[in-house]
Amino acid sequence: MNCPNCNREFPDNMNIKIKFCPMCGSRLFEDGKEYVIQVECVGQRSMGEPNMMVFLDDRQLYEVQAGESICFAAKAGFHTIRFRQKVRNKSITLLVNSSYAIKAYFNSLSGLIETGITKYVDNTNEFKINTMSLTPPIMVVENDKAGFDTLLGNDGPDYEFRVSSGLKEGTLAIYGERCEFIADTSMIKEIVYYKNVVAVKKKMGSIDIQCDGNVHKVYSIPKDIYNEVLAFLSNRIEEVKNA
Repeated sequence: MNCPNCNREFPDNMNIKIKFCPMCGSRLFEDGKEYVIQVECVGQRSMGEPNMMVFLDDRQLYEVQAGESICFAAKAGFHTIRFRQKVRNKSITLLVNSSYAIKAYFNSLSGLIETGITKYVDNTNEFKINTMSLTPPIMVVENDKAGFDTLLGNDGPDYEFRVSSGLKEGTLAIYGERCEFIADTSMIKEIVYYKNVVAVKKKMGSIDIQCDGNVHKVYSIPKDIYNEVLAFLSNRIEEVKNA
């Protein structure tokens, strides 16, 4: 993301709770103001195809069918919008100081959720808030309650596959906030929580997860999903550490 005033790119490790640009010092948004976020699920609906779930800050859940749109209001500031289709997730962080239109679709060829974002700087009439046109959420949770993954029974892994780690062969399960490795010769889980991860790097067909204390967890990843898994881990780790 870039500062809307000086157009310089925000640092990767920037605290998204701030209200002023760390480079130019200008205010990023007007407190208390609300804008409309429109999400269009692009594509054709087929029999048995699940709706796309849209999470706003993991507090409000919406659903949208292929070929349809939803609208919801968001207060000015930074927001995380997470899209889920089948077992695939994609999260984006937006600086909401204007209305947005987001086109999202599940790319069956890549197996990824892709998004296109349009910012409406002038906030024309079609994107002004009208409570009659806003889509009501199908579920809302408060800060002190369980997250959506628990409520929906979706605490299963986003990815699970066979890997090798050094001389060990086993199964790696990748979740939204951690990954778990179980070697074939042991029932003990090696758990890595993303909040303790310093960096994720490519390493000779494997992924090197560097943790606090200069601890490295290196796992081989199947070639067909290597880039997808690397992108998923990089994005989720950044989101967890910025939360």
